[in-house]
Amino acid sequence: MNWWERLWRRKQMDEQLEKELRYHLEQHASELVSLGHSPDEAWRHARLAVGGPEQVHENCRDARGTRWLHDFAQDIRFALRMLQKNAGFAVVALLTLALGCGATTVMFTVVNGVLLRPLPFPQSDKLVAVHGHTQTWNAAIYGQQNVAYLDFLDCQRDTRTLDIAGALFNGATLSEPAEPEYVDLREISSNLFSVLRVNLPQGRAFLPEEDRSGAAPVMILGYSFWQHHFAGSPQALGTSVVLDQKRYTVVGIAPANFSLFGAEADVYTPLGQDGAHYLQNRGTHPTTVVARLRPGVTLSSAQAELAWIGNHLAQTYKDTNTGRTFLVAPLQPEVGDVRSTLWLLLGAVSLVLLIACANVASLLLARAVSRQRELSMRAALGASRGRLIRQCLTESAVLGLSGGALGVLLAYAGIAPFVAFWPGDLPRAQEVHLDWRVMFFAVFISLLSGFLFGLAPALRAPARGLEQALRAGSRTITGTARRLHSVFVISEIALALVLLAAAAVLGRTLLRVSSLDPGLNLRNVLISRMALSPAVLADTGKIRSAWQDVIERLRHVPGVQSIAVVDTVPMREGNNQIGYWPTAAVPPANQQPTALATSVTSDYWNVMGIVLRQGRFFNDQDRIGSQPVIVVDDVLAQSAFPGQDPIGKLLWMPEMDYGPFTVVGVVGHVRHWGLAADDQAQVRAQFYYPFSQLPETYLRRWSELMSVAARTNVEPLSLFQSLRQEVRGEANDQVLYNPHTMEQLAQGSLARQRFLVLLFSIFAGLALLLSCVGIYGVLAYFTNQRVPEIGVRMALGASPANVIWLVLRQSLGMIVAGVVLGTCAAFGAERLMQHLVDGMQPTGLSPYLITISLLIAAALFASFVPARRASRVDPIAVLRQD
Repeated sequence: MNWWERLWRRKQMDEQLEKELRYHLEQHASELVSLGHSPDEAWRHARLAVGGPEQVHENCRDARGTRWLHDFAQDIRFALRMLQKNAGFAVVALLTLALGCGATTVMFTVVNGVLLRPLPFPQSDKLVAVHGHTQTWNAAIYGQQNVAYLDFLDCQRDTRTLDIAGALFNGATLSEPAEPEYVDLREISSNLFSVLRVNLPQGRAFLPEEDRSGAAPVMILGYSFWQHHFAGSPQALGTSVVLDQKRYTVVGIAPANFSLFGAEADVYTPLGQDGAHYLQNRGTHPTTVVARLRPGVTLSSAQAELAWIGNHLAQTYKDTNTGRTFLVAPLQPEVGDVRSTLWLLLGAVSLVLLIACANVASLLLARAVSRQRELSMRAALGASRGRLIRQCLTESAVLGLSGGALGVLLAYAGIAPFVAFWPGDLPRAQEVHLDWRVMFFAVFISLLSGFLFGLAPALRAPARGLEQALRAGSRTITGTARRLHSVFVISEIALALVLLAAAAVLGRTLLRVSSLDPGLNLRNVLISRMALSPAVLADTGKIRSAWQDVIERLRHVPGVQSIAVVDTVPMREGNNQIGYWPTAAVPPANQQPTALATSVTSDYWNVMGIVLRQGRFFNDQDRIGSQPVIVVDDVLAQSAFPGQDPIGKLLWMPEMDYGPFTVVGVVGHVRHWGLAADDQAQVRAQFYYPFSQLPETYLRRWSELMSVAARTNVEPLSLFQSLRQEVRGEANDQVLYNPHTMEQLAQGSLARQRFLVLLFSIFAGLALLLSCVGIYGVLAYFTNQRVPEIGVRMALGASPANVIWLVLRQSLGMIVAGVVLGTCAAFGAERLMQHLVDGMQPTGLSPYLITISLLIAAALFASFVPARRASRVDPIAVLRQD
């Protein structure tokens, strides 16, 4: 019979053992009776010969190898009875653990969903990304390089190790069947869904013959777009939709939350049907490429093959592909810049859990001291030290698991509000939910917590001095227990100080960056993206006049003071980084300094309120055919022409092939990356160039990126509908969309900092509360143990003030030790946050002085309550009691 059968057939085996043992007793007793013994004497001798039925039962159970499991079940039942018996202790401990475990589980759930969960595709470990690569490309600044569309087609045709698909980020104007609207478009190769192994819930994916020029226009609707515009009706399949004046037939619906490339797209069209000229140029690299490793293929072999294909293309197309190759890397989810923030918050909430563990450990240690006589009695009756330790750890594990279960319930209720409260859009928010990883984590931290706070009480299980322990009074407390209690309190204070100081430093940082000069006048400025008519974009000869018409129309809307057009807006997503050089001997691209380039119309300075330091702004003379001019900010002026007058100087920019450019003005620096992030940005220098001088070859692409900026004398957003109506155009297909005020953008650039300040303040407040509860509990316990001593002191003449000082002095020693340790740890935490939080700089000592004062005041207040209670002890009653 195996171990599992012995476990589950325990009751049956015990009955068989009882029958067999009774049979042997009866047989032996019968033999003794036949020899002349009386029945009672025969039974007594039979039991003595066998060795005692209970001992036999125990030995047989030990021989089965399942005794430890029975003891474990017994310890669990005993632990539950003890919690039921000490209801007050159980409630306090469980609530403390539930708060710590719940907050930690919420944060781990978010970390798991955003950072740790694999992509939601079958066999996602086989998915890879294919990037372009050159030695001169600065991936640290620009990110990984995409692939030219023609290079993508060559790789797709020649590879034997990968199934390759491509996608292109774009936008378009949808004019039927509803009001004109700008939609988020993904142009994809026909095999994208098959490479990802994603099945469409309705309809079909694109066919290979549809992924080429001249094929019938077809479209797949994004799930949310389908729900919003077609009410989720299956009748949407086969519907005719006009996109950029081209009529498409809807053939499929994408799955819900399908968002491989960032946000969920509105519509999908075949990439091969796009006839844009830049897709036929191997010098531009717009295509995002994903692939799946074929069966039996390793990442290294795929990399070797793509490198060979890249070398072959470099030799074939030397003018565009020299020095270019491809990199193959595991496909990672797009999470933006939230990674460091999530790990920081998980670390902070883990400190709260540690404080909760220290608090419960202190409570358990107090119970262990009060149960000293009980544990000594168990040891005297034969329980080994290991058996007693196991019992204590089982009790703490039951307590930890119970607190963890409550914490999971709190986490279940708190995950959705936390995600909704996250500033902006949390990447992969749809993946944030409880799953087996989260449950495993919750069980793990519950057991770990139980081990941490149960270890000290368990190690106090008596091994010697049993007689002394049995005779000791209930008020006896040893120096070891006192030191352990002090260690727990010191740890709580130190950890609480770290969180308090972090919250104070973040708050000080938020106040500092909020007061920074953004470099422009934020009030009454409306920013809105704009999509020109597709008919205008198709004819580059009409684009300049179309933009001028838009400006003139909007300038006459009541409430508008001035209008400008700009491609990249400060403090909003999007930038254009271009290398520059102050002489004609331009070095390679990876050795050039980089600046932010912004294309604007002539009234941009009035709209934004940017300060002119030297020279002039653009005027009507700066047009196509005249000398190319730029306006630089003071950062670029100092970098390119240190100690010189930049006006009239030339700058060469190889990526802008119609220069060199004459500097005609210097303006103040604009905090393009946001109020907090701009100081630490790798690229801060800025220059502006006139949209009116942009060559026709760039006009269409730039026009797809342009936004309208309006300064108003009324609340900006109140004018949006009037502006939107005014720019519809003759074909009713020009759209203003995604409106924001500059004040909203500036405040949004600090949203992450405000979020961190709020959460750290909550964590710090919770930590301070738990620390004060821990101090109060320990001092109350110490004071209760010292009641006889206090009674004697007061009988000998000690005043209530002397008793209060006696207790507070003991508390003050723990507080000072905790503050010293916590301050050292807080300095280290501040240095860490300087690398993780935008805008963090050394803040000086003032935040630490404030938080230390607050912590000491709260701790002394928590200490005063048991001290005052001790000062009211009646010495006569105490002496009589003892």
